[in-house]
Amino acid sequence: MQFYRRLLPVAAVSFDLDDTLYNNVPVMQRAEQAVRDYVVREFPQTATWQPHDWAQLRQQIMQRDVRLASDMTQLRLTALAAGLTHFGVPTTEAEAGANAAMAEFMRYRNLVEIDPQVHQLLAQLSAKLPVIAISNGNVNVTEIGLAPYFQLILQPNAELRGKPFTDMFEAAARQFPELHPQQWLHVGDSPYADVLGAHRAGWQSAWFTGGLGQAEHLRVLPTLAYQRLEDLTQHLLK
Repeated sequence: MQFYRRLLPVAAVSFDLDDTLYNNVPVMQRAEQAVRDYVVREFPQTATWQPHDWAQLRQQIMQRDVRLASDMTQLRLTALAAGLTHFGVPTTEAEAGANAAMAEFMRYRNLVEIDPQVHQLLAQLSAKLPVIAISNGNVNVTEIGLAPYFQLILQPNAELRGKPFTDMFEAAARQFPELHPQQWLHVGDSPYADVLGAHRAGWQSAWFTGGLGQAEHLRVLPTLAYQRLEDLTQHLLK
């Protein structure tokens, strides 16, 4: 581990999920392809679009409506309906088709493989400290088997914006009013969402360098950086 700031005593830990506790890249690739294939079966006129075309549409929608950038489920529903409408599907049918396609997406999106050691380490941590999840993603935490370790699970919705906005950090703090912000350690792979988000909330941060984030993306330095969850867990349990 590499320390950039002095680590103050940690009384509670929050974890990002995707690409921090498991590799989410192949999961999303399979889910994207599955939903595209499903849409083509139901609406053959969309066959000219590949997953990257749907991704481009989501980006365009996010740029028009920042609120949707914090709610992955609503963003995908909006994009699916808009894409179907683009191909001439009537509005009512497009909305129904979007909901059905989203259900197909979530079926694959929750097929996450988690290393048994992650379960072991989270169990050790949660036996000693309050442990919660703060994720921008829409994975079903219960379905992937991680819910038992978390006292609280926060994901974006109509009321809570995603990281690096501080909404979910503040919601967590309200559930643990006895804790000072600097007693929290937020763990995640994203320099922007996790490190910057925690910094804005006044929390300490542990940056997982084995995820998707790169050092050049850091806006502020984390409290520490680590490559192995085992090392971080052992340090916190000392």
